[in-house]
Amino acid sequence: MEKNKNLSEMSVNEILRQQLELLAERSIGCTDEELPAITHAITEIITLIDYLP
Repeated sequence: MEKNKNLSEMSVNEILRQQLELLAERSIGCTDEELPAITHAITEIITLIDYLP
């Protein structure tokens, strides 16, 4: 995925995949208290990606 695109140039799928990458990076150094919310966000995004055409 090209990192230099503006949001207006990205598809919804690309934006969601970028969010997954950011959440995955954030989960590496997160606290035990933050991890459930990050995991939940990741699963919600994956569900959306699977739902989109």
